Amino acid sequence: MSDRPSVTLAAMSLVFFLITATTFSSLGVVLPAMIGDLHWSWGAAGTGFSLLGVAAGITAIIPASLIRRLGVRATLVIGSLVMAAAFFCLMVTHGLPLYFLGCLLAGLGFTLLATVPGTYLLARLFAEPSFPFGIYFTVGGLGGVAGPILYLWVQSAAQNWRTYWLASLVIVTLAGLLTAMLVDTRTDVRAGAEKDTRITADDWSVRAALKTPQFSVLAAAYSIFPFVGITVNAVAVGHLMRQGVSVTLAGGAMSLEALFNAGARFLGGVLVRWVSAKTLLLLALVLMILGLMALSVARDTPLMIVYAVGVGAGYGLTFFASTILLLDYFGRGPNLELFAAVNLISTIGAAGPAFAGFVSDHAGSFVPAFAILEALVLIVLIAVAPMRAPKWSN
Repeated sequence: MSDRPSVTLAAMSLVFFLITATTFSSLGVVLPAMIGDLHWSWGAAGTGFSLLGVAAGITAIIPASLIRRLGVRATLVIGSLVMAAAFFCLMVTHGLPLYFLGCLLAGLGFTLLATVPGTYLLARLFAEPSFPFGIYFTVGGLGGVAGPILYLWVQSAAQNWRTYWLASLVIVTLAGLLTAMLVDTRTDVRAGAEKDTRITADDWSVRAALKTPQFSVLAAAYSIFPFVGITVNAVAVGHLMRQGVSVTLAGGAMSLEALFNAGARFLGGVLVRWVSAKTLLLLALVLMILGLMALSVARDTPLMIVYAVGVGAGYGLTFFASTILLLDYFGRGPNLELFAAVNLISTIGAAGPAFAGFVSDHAGSFVPAFAILEALVLIVLIAVAPMRAPKWSN
């Protein structure tokens, strides 16, 4: 048996790790140095982070189209060049326009290199893809832990934030181009009978799948975890400091949350052999609600641990389980377009920080925003609970 599927998994996981570390994970850590050097306002600099998130969502359909037209190798090469351009803009910027352009390009590059081509390849290469998906998502999640560490290491060595963007340009571009050469584009387990009994063998079309209520529920589930995750990552430290928690302890809780996020993705890949993906999704949504409740009132370490476990593990498991259910319910054939579609819909999560800030400005606290998020997660939970696999018909 060829080892190329395993090489593909390793290469795509490495790219996912690096691109997560150098974009979403570290931009917020680099910003204080950029703001101090370039004399920007926090509002203007924070807009770049929002542009990164929005671009990563609204461009999700682009890699799906490129893969169908040009192939996955060409898509990865294009993604590598886009990321090189993004990091170059960030490296040489002296004003906001080039910074905003860099953030937009980074969002596009993220979709071209990360989950859309990754899930496409893994669904084609592995007869039982749940565990490979778990590994892939876990390694990508660990990039969220490594990003700040990587920046601090480069900063201590070079004393220059521009050097960090240069280092990011080199490692991400080289990793992307190398992966484009290594990935297995020939193996396609869809050519034979479906071997994974959890994945439907029905011949769903993209259009038919999009019309089902199950797709709408899964799209809502896939959208709620970034809404919660992005919002919490943006405001948790500020909220906890208002509660009397030190910035060091609050930052530690966020790091712990990232670790539980990554660990839950791996655990999902293991548990799904014995526990249904739907059960895991229900558990994940309950965990997110409990995590948000704990965050609302946390003033000491025990409750901050509950917050980190609930939001972190809930985020990771929701990401994993909703992705697997999309594959199980509608099969491998339309998965590329359907996964791109839920990523596009999940762009709504980028509004989270602005929503929480608006609530805080008017209520004097982030707690009402957390309560609204809890209610939204509960609505998704209620929709998921009775859900069954859709019935296919010609």
